[in-house]
Amino acid sequence: MTPFDFVVGAALAAILAFQIYVTVRVFRSRVYEPKQKVYQAQLVWLLPIIGAGLVFSILQEEDKSRRDTSSHLRS
Repeated sequence: MTPFDFVVGAALAAILAFQIYVTVRVFRSRVYEPKQKVYQAQLVWLLPIIGAGLVFSILQEEDKSRRDTSSHLRS
């Protein structure tokens, strides 16, 4: 196995792990209806890098807004 093969394999494994992580986060999200969760999971897997990045950024924004809302409620 050449170093190039190792790098390509590691990159593919990282992409796969990221997609699995985003998919799990989508299905654990309480914000979306079940049908929306399916659509977002399809986006993650049909557009591998771009779809996962897009859905991940949306989930990050929701987490941020949820934290901001909960911090305002505590004040």
